[in-house]
Amino acid sequence: MLRSLPKFLLVCTAFAPVMLTQAAVWIYDAKPEMEGPSALLVFLALALVWLCDVVIRRSAKELASNPVKVTAIKPADKEIIGFVLAYLLPLARGSGFEGFPMLVVLIVFFMVIMTSNAYHTNPLLGFLGYHFYEVTIASVGYVLISKRDLHNVQVIKQVAQITNYMLLDTTTERNESDPVDQEG
Repeated sequence: MLRSLPKFLLVCTAFAPVMLTQAAVWIYDAKPEMEGPSALLVFLALALVWLCDVVIRRSAKELASNPVKVTAIKPADKEIIGFVLAYLLPLARGSGFEGFPMLVVLIVFFMVIMTSNAYHTNPLLGFLGYHFYEVTIASVGYVLISKRDLHNVQVIKQVAQITNYMLLDTTTERNESDPVDQEG
């Protein structure tokens, strides 16, 4: 269960900004009957991000950590544009894109993200200090989650496999002699 939970939570937390945007729309509209739902959306978004952080930390402690040789690394933020569009969906008011049609679009978007392995793009996890990278190990591409700002493949020594294509940097050593300017 620990391997499927992080993926599901990452997909859910990817939608946390949509919840925050919708709450902001309801607050901006100054509808008293929406104060409760607005607060609930804000709480749910923050709770999802917190829960995802807990699961990632638990994964680091409980999953087997294995030595790796990473051959390439680059930031994994190319899907952010699609996510930003989803984050802005609640602002598409007055265009007939409210209520049920928006719910259908969000469900479809959720399913596409869940099945496409694009769930790692999440700016709210960035606020918690997580960075996402595309790494190559033995000619296979993975997404690597790390609390460290990585620029060099040589400093990634240990990883735990969270999902089929997502790894967690479990390297604990911080050797000052590791080269940091050499690009991987």
